[in-house]
Amino acid sequence: MKTITVVLILLIGIGIVFWWSNRTSDSLEEVSLPGEVGTVSIPADFTSEYEDDSTLLAYPRGPECISLRFTSISFTTNDGSENGGIEYVRCKSREENLPLWEYPEKVAVSCEEESMENGTPLLMKYWDVGSKNTLLIVSATIIRDLQSDRRVRRTLKLMPEIIRSVMITKTHRTVEDDGKRVEATVQTLEPSPQKIELFSDVEEKWRNDSLVAAKRLFLKYGTANSNTPDELDAIFSAWMHHPEPKESSDEIANALGAAFGEYLVLQNGFRWVVVTDEYGTEYAVRNDIGETMAFPRASVQKRIENGTEEFFRNIYVIACDQLNRAKENGQQPNGADR
Repeated sequence: MKTITVVLILLIGIGIVFWWSNRTSDSLEEVSLPGEVGTVSIPADFTSEYEDDSTLLAYPRGPECISLRFTSISFTTNDGSENGGIEYVRCKSREENLPLWEYPEKVAVSCEEESMENGTPLLMKYWDVGSKNTLLIVSATIIRDLQSDRRVRRTLKLMPEIIRSVMITKTHRTVEDDGKRVEATVQTLEPSPQKIELFSDVEEKWRNDSLVAAKRLFLKYGTANSNTPDELDAIFSAWMHHPEPKESSDEIANALGAAFGEYLVLQNGFRWVVVTDEYGTEYAVRNDIGETMAFPRASVQKRIENGTEEFFRNIYVIACDQLNRAKENGQQPNGADR
């Protein structure tokens, strides 16, 4: 009798362990979409990995039965609109007679087809999600003979919630500048604590010293002895290609950053401030209209690190565009180029 009892307890224990190790949950967790264009929520117990810069792969643990892929494509439109992703999906819905799912700030369509891979029959389900100027292609690859697997059924049951969770935070648009098209990327961020203070005597000394250093750079590398964005681009490029020894990266960031910030102050009504937030403390110029801000010194430091040239003009055009948009519609764009 004792032997039977022990065996039953062992069997029950094994069953509990098996259930626990294979349990599933309908809870979702947020992950970043490829290209950092936004976020999506996937089952919390899924394994996720980035196949490349544009594709996120997610799948349940255990034998292969279903896998999800999220591929993002961001673009700008010829007419400068910011709803290219939405319009693309609407057009696809009309042309292919597909039901259109409408959500706040996004739309989606879905379709499916059968496929074959290495002799294995597959069922492919697709969802095209359009939001702002981004198209997110979501695909579910299902082994056709395992459609009744609980992990497959559970994943498909959650797909409407997964699609609903898609949040695109980057907007890609073009800005016209004297017949040239400047591509701008604006990211919508959750509000975060931010302390903004006017320059004190200490910061004013940095500004004055840096502007004096900028004048030396104008004489050495420039042609116009001015701090216009075009001239600053020419000076920065000349410094980049000048043989050693030459000015340090810190001196260039301080001098050209101060010169560019001063140009925004004098030409566009910005004012110098010190910003302290989750990223640290940095000098910035700020315009009260739309709370538009730029971080001149940090912008130069960033380009020195990645070797980008001819950026002052683009930053200026984008800052002016955001300022004009704020004047026109009262919106508060995130103008921080940091």
